[in-house]
Amino acid sequence: MADLLNTFFVNYTWNIAIIHIIAAIVLFFIVNWIGAHSVSIGYIQLSIMAKEDTAPAFNFLFRALSPIVFLVLFIVVVQSIGHHELVQHSYLIVLYYWLFRTTVVLIIGRKRLTNWGLHLACWIVSLFLSVWIYLLVDKVDKLLPDPRSLLDQMWILIIMFIYSAFNKIELSTKRSVKREKRYIDYQYNKFKTKYGSLISDNCSNEFYEAVTYSIMIYENFNRPKVIRWIEYFCFWITKHPHTLGIMQVMSDKRIDDQDSITKAIVIIKEATLKYKDEEQTKEEATKSKYYSPLYSTVYHIAGIYNSDNEEYKFEIGEIFSDLEHRYKNIEIDYNKIKQ
Repeated sequence: MADLLNTFFVNYTWNIAIIHIIAAIVLFFIVNWIGAHSVSIGYIQLSIMAKEDTAPAFNFLFRALSPIVFLVLFIVVVQSIGHHELVQHSYLIVLYYWLFRTTVVLIIGRKRLTNWGLHLACWIVSLFLSVWIYLLVDKVDKLLPDPRSLLDQMWILIIMFIYSAFNKIELSTKRSVKREKRYIDYQYNKFKTKYGSLISDNCSNEFYEAVTYSIMIYENFNRPKVIRWIEYFCFWITKHPHTLGIMQVMSDKRIDDQDSITKAIVIIKEATLKYKDEEQTKEEATKSKYYSPLYSTVYHIAGIYNSDNEEYKFEIGEIFSDLEHRYKNIEIDYNKIKQ
C-alpha cells in the first residue's frame, strides 16, 4: 500500500501538500463570502428554516464549480510566478476543500440540516472536474488560452442557455422542511434535557419557556460551541464586553451557558411586560408578518433581543411556531402575566 501511494503521489512533498491545504481553506472562506453576497441572485444559505430554492441550477453550479474556478486560477498564478512544482497533484486542493467543508459542518452541529444528497453530488462533480482539468493541464505548458481557442464561445452560449433554462425550475421545499423540523425537535429535546429545570424554575409561564427555547435554538445554530469557545478566548484577551454563553447575552463579566440563560429570561420577561398594551400589540401586528397578539409579541421580543433585526425576528417567530404545539397553555393573558 505504501509503495502504491508513493507511486501515485510521486513528487508530492509535504511542503506542496501544506500549501494545497492552505489554498483549500482560503477557498472555503472565499466561497462562503461570495455566497453570502449572492443572496440577491438566488443563492441559498443554510438556515434553520426552509427557504424556497428559486435558482436550483445556480446553487448547484455555484457549489460544484467554485472550487474548479479557484483551481484554474491557482494553477495560472503559480505557473505565472514560476512555481510549477505546486501544480503537482493540485486537484487535491478540491478534495481538501470538501473534506474541510464537511468537517466544519459536522463540528458546528449542522449535519441534520445539510442536504447530504446535494452535498455528495457537488463533491463528486467537483472532484471529477478537478482531476479532468489536472490531466489537461499536465499536457500543456501554460493554462492561459490562446486566441484560436476563444472561437469555442458558441458552446459557451449553448451552455449558458441550458443553465438559464434549468435555473427557472423551482424545487419543492418539503424535504428541507422535514430536515429543519427534525433539527428543531432534536435541539429542543437536547436542551430540554440539559436546561429544562433551570428554564422552568425561572419562567413563570409556558410562553416564556417557548420563547427561551426558540432563541436558544437559533443562537446555538449561529454560534455553536466551537465558536463560543473562540468568543470566550477573545473575551479573556481583550477584557471587553462580549456576547457570551449559549443565549449570546452581552456581558462585561465571564458567564457560562446557565448564566446566559438566566439573564436571557430576564430580558424576555422585561420585553414582554413592555409590550402588554393590547392596542400597541395590534398596531405592531399589522406591521409584521404575524397577525396575532401572540406572534406579534414574539416578534417584538426578538427585535429587542437582537437590535430589531428583521431576519432575526422572522427566524425566531418560525422556530416558535414549530415549538408552540408542545405547550398547552401558551396563550398570553396580559392582565395576569407575571414577571
